[in-house]
Amino acid sequence: MLLAAFAALMFVIQTLCLKKLPELRSNRAMFGLIAAYSSLIALGLLLWWVIGGAPAISSGTWLFGCLYGGVFTSTMFFYTRAMNTGPLSYSSFYFSVSLMVPVVASMTLWHEAAGPAKLTGLALFLLSFYFIQIYGRQRGNTVQQAGKRWFVYCLLAFLFNGLIPVLAKAHQSMLDGRESTELTLVGFSAALVCSLLGWIGSGRLRQSEASFDRIPFSRSSVIFILGVGLSTGAGNALMNDLSGRLPGAYLYPFVNGSMIVLLTLISAFVFKEKLSKGGVLGIATGIAAIVAVNV
Repeated sequence: MLLAAFAALMFVIQTLCLKKLPELRSNRAMFGLIAAYSSLIALGLLLWWVIGGAPAISSGTWLFGCLYGGVFTSTMFFYTRAMNTGPLSYSSFYFSVSLMVPVVASMTLWHEAAGPAKLTGLALFLLSFYFIQIYGRQRGNTVQQAGKRWFVYCLLAFLFNGLIPVLAKAHQSMLDGRESTELTLVGFSAALVCSLLGWIGSGRLRQSEASFDRIPFSRSSVIFILGVGLSTGAGNALMNDLSGRLPGAYLYPFVNGSMIVLLTLISAFVFKEKLSKGGVLGIATGIAAIVAVNV
């Protein structure tokens, strides 16, 4: 329970650090940012792996780790884009409720119990989307002002973020709870490679480097990048380890639900974001869904 709560806190810190970084206006700068903190995470995990005796890494871990890295890079690219083009409260909500993906996978692929409460919770999640995206949009709230591009970013972040724990759960099930550290090491090494390829590809498409293609480095931005690296690495390492020890239908709602509550409060009291009636109903319904899924 404490480790899961700590993982949730790490993801909240991750989101806040990303939000506080200067807005990156090009794909190349975005991939450069992902490469920067992925390299920090991979280096830290490499040192941990070496100190632990550098145990052998199985072919299954290499396969799942490479998939993990590609999915992680896509997740962070679209999530950061969503936060830069729309409100933090709604962006983080869509990102957090991606727990529906691993919960459904846990119930279908790994045959974890799916009682009436969990099914009710999934139905409530769909209702929460209606309140935020349709009911709220009809009243000209912040969601409508953010535009269609923001919603596409949120949807893609939702889908890719939901796939990350599915890959971790599949890996841990295949290896009976072993090599979670190695999975995270290979995953973030692959994320570094993927983000560097994205950085190179974006540069070739533009054919000329503009000032907004570069990350604006300063003392504060370096601190926030370090914060993203530390929180992302710790949070994902914990989730990969816990996915082999706790039922997915409990772990993911607890962690992501805690994120929704904390980030909504921070959005309202720190960033002064105003929630519409549809937003309040949607987030409240989402929290109710988390409670139901946990029953």
